[in-house]
Amino acid sequence: MVNGEVKKIDETAGKITLKHGPIKNLDMDEDGMTMVFRVQDPGMLKQVKVGDKVQFEAERATAGITITKMQKGK
Repeated sequence: MVNGEVKKIDETAGKITLKHGPIKNLDMDEDGMTMVFRVQDPGMLKQVKVGDKVQFEAERATAGITITKMQKGK
């Protein structure tokens, strides 16, 4: 799981902007990146708000990097 912080939520487009640490499974070793991700399940966006700390898993998909799992962090 990757630690992140919610910066923006776009429910209409099914996207979320997260500031996050390295994502090892995608060979992204940079720390402190901010990226826009698609979400596999738009319902995920209803469970978080801007400023929340989250933990997530992401995978490369044909539509771009997609969050497959997300939960509130501590």
